[in-house]
Amino acid sequence: FEDEAATTTTIVRDTPESVGIDSRHLANIETTVERHIAMGTTEGAVVAIVRSDKLVYLEAFGNIEHEGEVMRFDTRFDLASLTKPVATATSVMQLVERGMLRLDEHVSDIIPEFKDYVDPETDETRYVTVGHLMSHTSGLRPYVALERLREDYPTAKHLDKSVMLDYIAHSERLDAPDSVCRYSCLNYILLGEIVERRTGFPLDVYAETNIFQPLGMDNTCFTPDEEYRALCAPTSPWDGEMELRGVVHDPLAREVMGGVSGNAGLFSTAEDLAIYAAMLLNGGEWNGVKILTPTSVEVLFSRPNEAYMRTMAWEQLEAEYPTSVATYNHNGATGTNIVIDRERDMAIIILTNRTHANNKAGDITDLRSSIRAIVTYALTE
Repeated sequence: FEDEAATTTTIVRDTPESVGIDSRHLANIETTVERHIAMGTTEGAVVAIVRSDKLVYLEAFGNIEHEGEVMRFDTRFDLASLTKPVATATSVMQLVERGMLRLDEHVSDIIPEFKDYVDPETDETRYVTVGHLMSHTSGLRPYVALERLREDYPTAKHLDKSVMLDYIAHSERLDAPDSVCRYSCLNYILLGEIVERRTGFPLDVYAETNIFQPLGMDNTCFTPDEEYRALCAPTSPWDGEMELRGVVHDPLAREVMGGVSGNAGLFSTAEDLAIYAAMLLNGGEWNGVKILTPTSVEVLFSRPNEAYMRTMAWEQLEAEYPTSVATYNHNGATGTNIVIDRERDMAIIILTNRTHANNKAGDITDLRSSIRAIVTYALTE
């Protein structure tokens, strides 16, 4: 499956003015981030802006860790749920393009042990599809705690992927497929397994070969080595007993899935994510390398059920003046965020390690919204 294109160079950097953004107005980003650092929302942040295939803003603020070294442009972050669109959904759509998978394909046809939904009143079977998993309309539970897995599998010597898959396959379905949109990590854990079953390669190997290497995303990976981990921002609370630095924060990905999971586990930098965002904004191609077809990109941003704001990989933002109606968003629980404004050919990347600050998640929501507004108001064309 390896793309034959040569590894690309880094993304072109230019001034905000070169793409119609007022750099003077962008100075408000620093004020906003520093205010949140002072509030204790996060110890630091890296913010990047992409427009017209160019990286026109890249700034680091605060510290990597509590009372530690200064934040760098190239600090590595635990992306948490940004793993879902960047690695997992992109891999799935490549397989769909190649005829190796269908979005309407039944999950139980790929993973035979998977139990479909049976209507308790009519006894009718409602099949969960790959598309239901991607759009979070499968009816699966949002998550499962490690304690619950230990209780349900008392004879298991270790909690591992086989335990995780067995739980998902047989756990209670909360709703019929496509009747409720419920964000679920279990959906994307299954999608990661589907990629492996259809290709013969684990998700990390497949994504590295078919997405990250071709794009030149050299600082993006699962299960970082010791050298990489030293450059990571920690995600464990600074006053806690356990340190997580370069080790995935999500408990299921860390303790059960061995660091490679469809829902979490990916590490990256702002510049690498800028390349990924530029690829999406350019219809699936960047710097001569085609990762997805334009049709696949449209699918990723499409809402299969107009009643829900979730697309096949992202979330369409509610009308939030002054952002456009074609603005899409995805968050990571560690404090990471990517916003794609397709109407304005622009992406905003906000990377923090808010879990290290041990503060409220709502604070990071305010920070993200403020930065979105600042960037949009800075547009001059």
